[in-house]
Amino acid sequence: MAVYNVQAAVITVSNRPGDIANFTSISDAINAAADGDIIYVSGSATSYGSFTLAKRLTLVGSGHNPDNDNGLVSQLGSVTLVTGSSGSEIIGFRIAGISWSNPSDVINNINLQRNNIGSIAINGNSKEWIIQENIINSISSSSGITFEENLIIRNNIITSSISNLRYSLFTNNVFTATFAGAFSTIQFNSFSNNIFFQNDLNSDFTNARIQNCTFNNNIFFGSSNPTSLPTINGNSGQDNIFANPQFVNVPNNTFDYNQDFNLQGSSPGINAGTDNTDIGLFGGAGYTVSGTPAIPEVTLFNILNPIVPQNGNLNVRIEGKANN
Repeated sequence: MAVYNVQAAVITVSNRPGDIANFTSISDAINAAADGDIIYVSGSATSYGSFTLAKRLTLVGSGHNPDNDNGLVSQLGSVTLVTGSSGSEIIGFRIAGISWSNPSDVINNINLQRNNIGSIAINGNSKEWIIQENIINSISSSSGITFEENLIIRNNIITSSISNLRYSLFTNNVFTATFAGAFSTIQFNSFSNNIFFQNDLNSDFTNARIQNCTFNNNIFFGSSNPTSLPTINGNSGQDNIFANPQFVNVPNNTFDYNQDFNLQGSSPGINAGTDNTDIGLFGGAGYTVSGTPAIPEVTLFNILNPIVPQNGNLNVRIEGKANN
């Protein structure tokens, strides 16, 4: 869960006509912000576009699930991270892509949480990223990545490829890509409590696209996935399950928001993770379907006595929810 600096300045952004906010442009808000500030971005039918981030900021959207906030989500184009952005958090957006610009930039301690992201491209000089509770199409890095088990990828739905990743921790993710080569140059990683759902891992293991990785307490399912762990090319592991994970409602591998990745009560993944929680999205640190940032949200603000006599009291009713 994100932790916000109470001493930081708070800047608001909305491009919806009639809304009251500090800025209509997220780029203008970033230009006006100082390191450590928080920028709240309203949901909108119009994208806020692409920008470069060169400061340590917390960007908070309305969430990526269109079932929230009257169908309005906070949409971004391409986000480019450069020197100065280390320590930033990006939470609650629908994002076309996140990438880096200069190969010499070192960008550390990035938190990407509760987003729907088209692609994440990571500079190989960077470390200590946490990528959690997202829907992600693809993750890649520059060749020669030097993470030392400081890239944590947990509780995500990953719908396409991961490539050129080394020394990373993958826990409680669901991988749904069905094509051969979805895993490419995957070396020295640890995979625990994940679900590999109808992939083509047989091809990726056989063709040495996955090397020197450990697999513990994962579920593998599908005709092109292994029925026992291939201990070739340095791969090893234990306590993996080769059976249908029994999702509540995932009829195919094409993601949509109506799917339910919870496990049925009869699933072999119930309490079968390395930490004795469920294998898959909802074990470990957990997953929030709404994609709403973990901040309090006012759900009702009702003025009970709109006419107030002189020296009288204005009575209001306020309700909210935590979104943890």
